[in-house]
Amino acid sequence: MRYLLDTHVWVWSVLGDRRLGPRARRTLAALPPTERVGLASISLKEAAWHLAHGRIAVSGMPWPSWLRQASHAPTLEVLPLTVEVAIASEELSARFPADPADRLIAATAKVNRLTLVTADRAIRDADEVPTLW
Repeated sequence: MRYLLDTHVWVWSVLGDRRLGPRARRTLAALPPTERVGLASISLKEAAWHLAHGRIAVSGMPWPSWLRQASHAPTLEVLPLTVEVAIASEELSARFPADPADRLIAATAKVNRLTLVTADRAIRDADEVPTLW
């Protein structure tokens, strides 16, 4: 595993959303079928909130079913919130965004030595974890 997907990147990739950046799209498409990508566990909560509040629309099934199916893709590994991730999230500098979910996602990438795939410019500009967009 080399990459951790930010919540929006994961959702966009599952939905085939064109907002997924071309470099990110190419990188993910080029992964061998046996290579998994990571997803921080907090991303499940973020996605559930957006789905439940209609900020992400899915068709063909109720949103809870979609979330269950999307989170069980064979190439996806949901990485847990560990003590080390919690600590790392608070060791990020003051220039890193204050949003707790963003901090936990970045800390998950950092602790697991993964490149974070994110469109979030504030995260990328903070230069605290390797990013790809």
